[in-house]
Amino acid sequence: MNGKSNLLTGSGFKEAWSKRLNALRDVPAIVAIVWESGPWVVSCSLVLRVLTALSPLALLTVARIILDSVVAYISKGGQLRPHFWWWVALEFAIAAVTTLLTRATDFADTLLADRYVKYISVRMMKQASSLDLATYEDPGFHDKLERARVQATDRLLLIQQLGRLLQQIIATLALAVGIFVFMPWLLVLLLVCVVPAFLGESHFAFLGYSLAFRQTPVKREMDYLRYLAVSKEGAKELKVFGLHHYLTDRFSKLADRIFSENVGLARRRFLASSFLTLLSTAGYYGAYIYVVAETLRGRISVGTLQFLAGSIAAASLNLQSIFSAFSGIADQSLFLSDLLSFLGLQPTISSKPNGLQSHPPPRRAYRADRGERRGQDHDRQIADASLRPNGRGHLSRRRRSSRI
Repeated sequence: MNGKSNLLTGSGFKEAWSKRLNALRDVPAIVAIVWESGPWVVSCSLVLRVLTALSPLALLTVARIILDSVVAYISKGGQLRPHFWWWVALEFAIAAVTTLLTRATDFADTLLADRYVKYISVRMMKQASSLDLATYEDPGFHDKLERARVQATDRLLLIQQLGRLLQQIIATLALAVGIFVFMPWLLVLLLVCVVPAFLGESHFAFLGYSLAFRQTPVKREMDYLRYLAVSKEGAKELKVFGLHHYLTDRFSKLADRIFSENVGLARRRFLASSFLTLLSTAGYYGAYIYVVAETLRGRISVGTLQFLAGSIAAASLNLQSIFSAFSGIADQSLFLSDLLSFLGLQPTISSKPNGLQSHPPPRRAYRADRGERRGQDHDRQIADASLRPNGRGHLSRRRRSSRI
């Protein structure tokens, strides 16, 4: 409770933001890991996102030309603008290409996610095997190891947020140029309305990280209780000593405690975010009403109205997404500390480059037989598992089954 109340004070809020900004220093390290996992996939994804980000401005520009041509034709009569139908065909082509680019970006993200999971998993396995046994005797290391194991695969969200953030920044800059040409002060209004929502989301996102950090030992105990209650290794002991009720009650109490803490934070976040979102929406529609009024006065055309309305809506949405993504990246980067710390651990005992191996590669096969009785006729199935050297210093496993 002390940590929670401290975050609600001014000093606690500043400390939370200081930790969040300091955690951003870990982002380049995870970006380097992502690049190492698949350089060509990352390059393709970046190119696709840049092209997709420029498509909204292109669509709005072409639509403005088409709409102004239609209004001029209806109001003044005469002929349509030269190459009018080519502009219509161009808008369709841009929309079709944008759809294909979006699908291609999703495909590239899927490939990148698979390559990243494989790369980081193999790297963690190699790192774990290189550490000393004494390291695993530290209870605090086990919490860090559990968080690092989860972070290795759960940080896919961070990678996707980085890609979306880049795409949204490029799209917003392109739309901002279009808005600035007609009404520069609208950009200031959009920024003023979006910043409060960004600060609120960031504050509660950090509270969520602090809560998840405190819950790590409890969740690890719940995983152990769940495994112990449903595993075959402990079935006999649980039956003999009647421990099922104790384990179930203990797990239920811990689960209720986690649920209560999560719901309390979610309720406060819902109330604050709803108010701040309504404030941002009011700012957007205020700008929209002003643009409509300028159109009725005859100062801007109907096509320009459509262009500005679409640009303001897209820019407002993108600004909220940018601030939200930035806040999410900052908070996700807080979770990177354990993963990068684990990958940076060095064994205290290291072998010389040309030293003798303590466990030379095996030169003979290891064989383990397992037998179990089945059925009323006592048929027995023997499963042989053989480990044999494969010529590269590793053991390969071969199974052979027979019935007696």
